[in-house]
Amino acid sequence: MLNESRQQTPLAGLTGGASAFEHGSPERVALIEVPFVKLVNLRGDPENTDFTAALQNTIGIILPTEPNTTAESDHYCVMWLSPDEWMIRAKGPQAGDLPTRLNVALQGIFCAVTDQSSAYSVLQLSGPKARCVLAKGCPLDLHPRVFGTEQCAQSHYYKTSVLLRRPNDRTDDCWEVIVRRSFADYAVRMLMDGMWEYTEGRN
Repeated sequence: MLNESRQQTPLAGLTGGASAFEHGSPERVALIEVPFVKLVNLRGDPENTDFTAALQNTIGIILPTEPNTTAESDHYCVMWLSPDEWMIRAKGPQAGDLPTRLNVALQGIFCAVTDQSSAYSVLQLSGPKARCVLAKGCPLDLHPRVFGTEQCAQSHYYKTSVLLRRPNDRTDDCWEVIVRRSFADYAVRMLMDGMWEYTEGRN
């Protein structure tokens, strides 16, 4: 149909648009695309009790204020980006109206709510070799004693900026990589290159 609206991810060219991107195997390392995730950038004053209370009433989460930490519920994850900035990541399709709900709840409070869903792609890298693959192109100390679950950090993987987090609902070594949509294809190809010795290689 000519009038049919069809959404595609920036990795559609790698899959023919038929499905979400997948590569590797969970026994060693696997890379999957999590398509169409709702992401909202939030700016505000964490010392403003009206701001924090309105947010908690809307998504049920107390805003994390410790650098590079996250706070999660069954439906949302809030990631600390800076002293007055956070990224809210929805965990399911029920959050389609999240920006509208936040704007209504925060009306009259000095803050900013920006829907970033179409600006970023979400990837998950998991398996026993996931940390080794990330370490090839990311300068952060990724050891579990330093970068544990319920933590996040902004960094880069080779030449593209990324937001990393360790989901607390996974028992395996899993990393979520949030990358700007325009760099998603590049990030995936570099991750695949880093995975080669654990997938197609013999080591």
